[in-house]
Amino acid sequence: MAGKITPQAGIVAIVPARFASQRLRGKPLADIAGVPMIIRVMQGIHDSVDRAIVATDDKRIMAAVENAGFEVIYTGEAASGTHRVFKAWSMLGFPGETVINVQGDEPLVNKDWISSLTALPSEADQVVTLAREIPADVAGSPDSVKVVIDERHEALYFSRYPIPYGADTLLEHIGVYSFSPESLKKCAAAGSTPLSRTENLEQLAWLERGVRIRVVTGEFPGISVDTEKDLDRAVEYFSR
Repeated sequence: MAGKITPQAGIVAIVPARFASQRLRGKPLADIAGVPMIIRVMQGIHDSVDRAIVATDDKRIMAAVENAGFEVIYTGEAASGTHRVFKAWSMLGFPGETVINVQGDEPLVNKDWISSLTALPSEADQVVTLAREIPADVAGSPDSVKVVIDERHEALYFSRYPIPYGADTLLEHIGVYSFSPESLKKCAAAGSTPLSRTENLEQLAWLERGVRIRVVTGEFPGISVDTEKDLDRAVEYFSR
């Protein structure tokens, strides 16, 4: 991951999209009211950034994105979504003063998400992400990642378990991140730790490596599509 970084002006969004999702194979191409999910994501963000690119390991996803008139790059295999974003960013020549990682399974992403992420300045040792409040009694699914923050709205811990214990409402993490060029490089180089492997959450390794994660809270309505049930909810939303 060596290489001189010479950022170009602007906000660049990179959407990692792999075909072989464990729980919902071919997820980026899942039909949501007549439109592939990855295209729903691109439609939600492309007007809010200077450049939006899908980064993928699959020629079928490439074809769908190109046919819809959006930019796409083939990265091959990658260890994680962040590694895929870093690989694409490197291949593109390190564009942007701010790099946004938008997960390809967030079809309701919109300009409010992007403006909330980018309202805070990009800093060398900081990542910005989003979270929304959810009732504790519906937060039990491990597909829903919870985050605990301090008084400065910086993340203390992420977990698939409902934390903190005893709270009436919890903060559900939303899978979008805003990086500075320096913080993206640090996160891509962070590797894994016992905690990140146990929870299967790469952002825990970032915290352990000294990267601050600032959490912006708000309503941010959305559906993270991990299962067939989630997909049904997304289809219902876009069919209204």
